[in-house]
Amino acid sequence: MISSKAQEILFAGTSQITTHFPRAGSQFLNATVKPLLGSAEIGKFLAWNNRRALKKVKKFEKILVIPDTHIGDTVMMQAASTALRDYFPAADIHYVTNRVATPLVDGNPEISKIIPVFAGGLFPSQGNIDTLRDLTQTGHYDLCINLCAFIENKSLKADQTAFLNLVSHTPQIVRNEDDPTKINHFLYQCYRFIRDSLSTVAQPVRPDDLPGVCTTYSDEAIEQARHIASQMTLNSSTPVIMINPDTASPFTLLPFERQAELLQNIARMEAKILLGAGHNNPGIGERLVQTLPSTLQQKIQIIHPDLPLDVYSALIDYADVFVTGDTGPMHIAASKKVSKSGKFPFRNRTSVLSIFGATPPRMSGYDSFQAGYLPPHQDAPAWSYTAGSPCRNITCLNKMFKTCGTVRCFETVNTDYLTGLISNRLSELPVPVKKKRAPLKAEHRISSP
Repeated sequence: MISSKAQEILFAGTSQITTHFPRAGSQFLNATVKPLLGSAEIGKFLAWNNRRALKKVKKFEKILVIPDTHIGDTVMMQAASTALRDYFPAADIHYVTNRVATPLVDGNPEISKIIPVFAGGLFPSQGNIDTLRDLTQTGHYDLCINLCAFIENKSLKADQTAFLNLVSHTPQIVRNEDDPTKINHFLYQCYRFIRDSLSTVAQPVRPDDLPGVCTTYSDEAIEQARHIASQMTLNSSTPVIMINPDTASPFTLLPFERQAELLQNIARMEAKILLGAGHNNPGIGERLVQTLPSTLQQKIQIIHPDLPLDVYSALIDYADVFVTGDTGPMHIAASKKVSKSGKFPFRNRTSVLSIFGATPPRMSGYDSFQAGYLPPHQDAPAWSYTAGSPCRNITCLNKMFKTCGTVRCFETVNTDYLTGLISNRLSELPVPVKKKRAPLKAEHRISSP
């Protein structure tokens, strides 16, 4: 496995190449780095090493899953627990989470125990790694699944515990990018990696079927979301468009000017418009509103930045269209919403429009129409739009280590096309049936003159 320091050096170097030579650098990196990362021979060796590790496992009774550190990873890598349950329905499965995202998975029936560890930051802290090391060395796990690209097995490893690392699946994921017939989403490939690895040592008890992942909600979060929806007068008679203008990386953030164009187009539609305030870019929502004519500003409702994540996520269910970049809320919007108590129904009819810059959209985005994409776990279509970029290449998949001097990820963006997708979706929504008024009694009718 490549260490974090080696990754930092590698991706900083590739960033310099495309900063100075955008098009030629992109072609060079795809011609050199891509065959190396996608090497079939390296993939075979890593798969053999995984088989060897699994054959040493005497039982699969207690398993630890360590997803990547961010909110979206906590949500989508729940697919690992599904794959494990396909083989070991009685196993004790422990799942590490990002603390903020914990309420969204606390209720998944396929996870035995939630262990909140990660808390903010682009990378795992030394404290996070120390906590995980103590966990693996004292938890008596039969198997640990490490899905975090920024944590090396050797920094956690306990002598009696077998480890599988998703990084060993990298060659297959890279090769899949050249095969549009294969779904290459990290969520699906996480599921695929574990199922295929376990198939060498066990027989599945459930069929190979993954429609997507769910997020779970407490009664309190649902009631708070209902209260906010009532205050905002969200109802079935008017379509709702919810916009997340923020992402964690400049390489996935739609430029401000393009966001302002798109927002102005959306504000002209007959719809309720909810706009995120911004967390990584505080105040971006208010700044976007200020670019609109005063007549359109009145149509925008800003979502309070201090809203708890589970309440914000439950509020997404009121949206007919959710517009976002490649970031955690995109995965939340695409997940199926489930009431933890079973007392509250969700619509689960939110279309997701995700706008991609650097990152490969097939690896993260959701699309109902393009080959090789994972559809959303919603009863509504989704689209992944890729902006034009002269320097996009295979190394862009690791946006956290990229250090490009000039951000060219969104050099061309067709906001009219994006507007059309949203407008067409609104036109497809069922027309609300208006309640018929009871006929007036004779004494209440107004006679014609």
